[in-house]
Amino acid sequence: MKNCLLTNIMKILGKKWVLIILSKLNNHKRFNELVGEIKGISARTLSKRLNELQKAKLINKKIFKEIPPRTEYRLTKSGRELTNCFSHLDKWAIKWSKEDEK
Repeated sequence: MKNCLLTNIMKILGKKWVLIILSKLNNHKRFNELVGEIKGISARTLSKRLNELQKAKLINKKIFKEIPPRTEYRLTKSGRELTNCFSHLDKWAIKWSKEDEK
């Protein structure tokens, strides 16, 4: 059962740009803010990944009825818990990059 759950989340997290998108959503962001902050990602790819993350219940999308329309994305509770793990990945990467230098 555990392997199945891990496999499912890794199918999502393993896609290009997903970890970067999640790390940028520490506060709510508009679509164009994300496009500007994530160098090299196309609007089409960003849109696709945001939809996948929304379907996985890692982010929420809020549409404001304004002119021009405004859409914001933010992490869900489970998305915030997941991104908390990123600091452990950072520490691991720093530790082992220093080990490689020896």
